[in-house]
Amino acid sequence: MAESLQPVPIQELRLLDQGRRWPVDQMIPDLDTLVPVRGSLQAIHLGNVLEVGGEVTTIVTLCCDRCLQMFNHPLKASTQELLWLGEGPEPLVADDDLDAQVVSLDPEALGDQIHPRGSFDPQRWVFEQLSLQLPLVNRCGDDCPGPPAYRNPVAISPSDDDPVEGVDPRWQALRQLRLPHDQDR
Repeated sequence: MAESLQPVPIQELRLLDQGRRWPVDQMIPDLDTLVPVRGSLQAIHLGNVLEVGGEVTTIVTLCCDRCLQMFNHPLKASTQELLWLGEGPEPLVADDDLDAQVVSLDPEALGDQIHPRGSFDPQRWVFEQLSLQLPLVNRCGDDCPGPPAYRNPVAISPSDDDPVEGVDPRWQALRQLRLPHDQDR
């Protein structure tokens, strides 16, 4: 069993020269996956930034936006990023701490920041990285059969009383909204 991905105080990471490495082999709450998330990540304290990187993989089940069929989709995140530690551009190390590294970056250029007395949550980081890899449009593949109405086309009934077979039931309510001049058709 892999080490649990519990939050670790930034001050603890500061004391570790090589940073901290987590093997990942577990289910992540709020991320509905078929198999456990597997991989590894590492966090290294570099003075005024936290360098976080890792590679994780899993499989999720999605619903195709075209044919409404469920399909399995592999997710993989291979990321390395810098998280700003602090509120201003000043380095977060004392002048007498000559061994500490200070990264010279504009904090505005970094997307995320963590309070220097806060904690880094590796489980949350893994969740966010995998969530960013979810597709915007879910397609089951190039051979997607398309919407159900197009798979079994049936002539549309001229009367609203007749049920229309082969029409996507989500569109059925729109048939009731016909304009008066459409009734003659």
